[in-house]
Amino acid sequence: MNYIFNPDYKLIYSKESTEELFFKHTWKDTLIQISQCEWNILSHLVKNRDENKTLIYLMQSYDADRSILNQLIQYSLETELIIWEDALEAQQKQKTLFQNQSLSNWKLVISQLFSYVSIPIEFIGRGNLRFYKVAKIPLEKTWMESWAKNQMAQTFFQIMVILLMFTGIGQIIYNPQFIKQWQDFELINSPILLPFLISGLLVSTFLHEFAHYLIYLKHGGLVADLGFSFVLGFIPFVHINTNSLHFWDNQRHRVEVILAGILLDISLVLGINIFLDWEMEKIWLSHWQFLQCFIAFRIIFNAIPFIPGTDGYFLLSEYLHEPALFHEASRSIKKFKTSLFQLNVNTLKPKDYLFVGYILMSYCFISAYYCLLALWIILPYFIRFIP
Repeated sequence: MNYIFNPDYKLIYSKESTEELFFKHTWKDTLIQISQCEWNILSHLVKNRDENKTLIYLMQSYDADRSILNQLIQYSLETELIIWEDALEAQQKQKTLFQNQSLSNWKLVISQLFSYVSIPIEFIGRGNLRFYKVAKIPLEKTWMESWAKNQMAQTFFQIMVILLMFTGIGQIIYNPQFIKQWQDFELINSPILLPFLISGLLVSTFLHEFAHYLIYLKHGGLVADLGFSFVLGFIPFVHINTNSLHFWDNQRHRVEVILAGILLDISLVLGINIFLDWEMEKIWLSHWQFLQCFIAFRIIFNAIPFIPGTDGYFLLSEYLHEPALFHEASRSIKKFKTSLFQLNVNTLKPKDYLFVGYILMSYCFISAYYCLLALWIILPYFIRFIP
């Protein structure tokens, strides 16, 4: 029997400084790390289908013995990075059965609809009321990946962001009437207000995430997914999962990926000023102004470092060199509670006190964020009752 590489594992990052490779299982979400030389040995084994030939290659190239080869094969089989060729069909059936068992009828219908246009949607179904992950679409070999990798598209996207910013600022500086128009803003209810806001939210969120994705690919990112989630259990949300960002050596590139979404949102807020300068019905003007307020609200909260998952949070994590900042802070508050009840504060370090303060601020901002977000969403329902 021969070995083959497991097709469910994908290379998500190649770390050149240490010659390490990171692989992620597409449906089990397991992550493994091997060296480049180990990968070369496994590639030789899979290609030549002969352990003895691979052993000769190993001895000549790395001055190693059979025990090293056996350990590598054993580890690769345990992690399922490589599998027996005869077992591939059975494994694929197991995968299909597992996925079908976790799918309800409506999910199966949606999967079939997406399959007709060659889009492999994968349902996840995990999380909590605050942030529930529904599904994801792998972006490998899709039009989104083709566009985001295209150098001309990258340049065009960045130029458009800059133009929207400067044009929007120009409207404010050189048109005094524009400021007065904003001071007279009033929210006008209409049947299209809610669909308009939800559509604007989805489109602007998608563009925000696409900006992250474009810069991610520009700086060498490999694998990413387009995720669909619900915030507060009912607010639709799209996001890009950049699987390998925290492995990157270059901090400046990591920061650029994080800032891309914030800059895109700022350009949208300022770019909407172009529409507001057009002559249009007062009701449409009101809707565009309200959408502008909504995106501005998102920018403010997205920049707050006390809310896990925001761009501000990731920027603070980069500054403190703490990739798992919220989890570290949660660990510190557990230590604080234990020390408090045992009346022994000597075990706490100054860093722990900072983390305790951070986690308390986080709980406050998280509560405020979702309360205000829910208020913004439901406000159009109740606007008709406001005198």
